[in-house]
Amino acid sequence: MRHPIPHPEFPSDLDVPGPRPAASRGSGARLWLVRHAEVHADFENTAYGDSDVPLSPVGEEQTRALGRHFAHSSIAMVLASPLARARAMGTAIAKNARAALEIHPGLKEVSRGAWQGLPAAEFRALWQADREAFVRDPWRWKGHGGESDADLYARGWPAVESALDSAAGGTAVIASHYNLIRALVTGALGLGGRESFAFRNRPAHATLLVDAPEGWRLDARDVADPALAPAR
Repeated sequence: MRHPIPHPEFPSDLDVPGPRPAASRGSGARLWLVRHAEVHADFENTAYGDSDVPLSPVGEEQTRALGRHFAHSSIAMVLASPLARARAMGTAIAKNARAALEIHPGLKEVSRGAWQGLPAAEFRALWQADREAFVRDPWRWKGHGGESDADLYARGWPAVESALDSAAGGTAVIASHYNLIRALVTGALGLGGRESFAFRNRPAHATLLVDAPEGWRLDARDVADPALAPAR
């Protein structure tokens, strides 16, 4: 199973503040953030970023299975990344929920810049070498010349706004990628650096954000079956 490349450790006495939490509309809308399924083994140990890599056979079955979990859900809209691995997930969910599907370019995975495609160990070593700059400002760090978390949030948040428009107080789904989902959760909740990089959403798992009157709320994290999430 694909795991995120570990980031440099944050010093125990360092509490790097996060971005200002995003303003909520207070609509009560539920927004599922669903990560694509397992990618092909040829790419498991590379920093593939926003390259369009295929699913594994297991990932294809995971996609079908998670799609079926939404079969009896009332979903207003599904928005998906244009990359095939996440587009497949969005298509499966939309088909099972009988919902409209929109492909949104802002939902692609992070661009790793000059480090894209490197073996995971080499990527990790380069990240570690730039550790001081990273831990000083992880929200804006982009030492590889690609995108920062702030960049991901800026291009991904319009999809959240579109989802809220479509949901009209109901439920919508975004099918995307680990780092894009992490950046959206970080921006919505204003997570600090340590919290942001401790966030996990495994392949073919989902996280639930709620547009609550008191501000964005995280009601479920990294669940395999959305039906098991709280219904409040």
